[in-house]
Amino acid sequence: MQPKNLKRLLRALERQGLDVTYNNRTYSVRLVNSPDAPVAEVLLPKDFPVEAKALKQLANLASVLHPSGGCVCRACATPDFHPGDAGVAIGSVVETMGQVISGAVSSDINCGIRLHVADLTIEEFLAKRDQFV
Repeated sequence: MQPKNLKRLLRALERQGLDVTYNNRTYSVRLVNSPDAPVAEVLLPKDFPVEAKALKQLANLASVLHPSGGCVCRACATPDFHPGDAGVAIGSVVETMGQVISGAVSSDINCGIRLHVADLTIEEFLAKRDQFV
């Protein structure tokens, strides 16, 4: 099920310089002017509010390049995704190569995310993804 007013939301995000698509509860976002940056993904529970500022912060994070060649390989977000004060959205998860982005390490400790270890393969998890979300 797609969020209410999805088309209006996507048009508003495009005006803010974001290329956003929505498919199966997953938002894919990238800066319009950074077509080579990885697409950042956000899987949100049904009816969870989407905040444009957080999406923009995640897209900015995905497009970070280091002058010596370091880059972001992948960016995504956890379900407590919301705008951060330091320019990095809370709940952002980023994989980099050749760089560390200190602002992404976290300034919002214990915001509600917990790590739970499950003895599942990726295929088993994906088959029950809706239950986890």
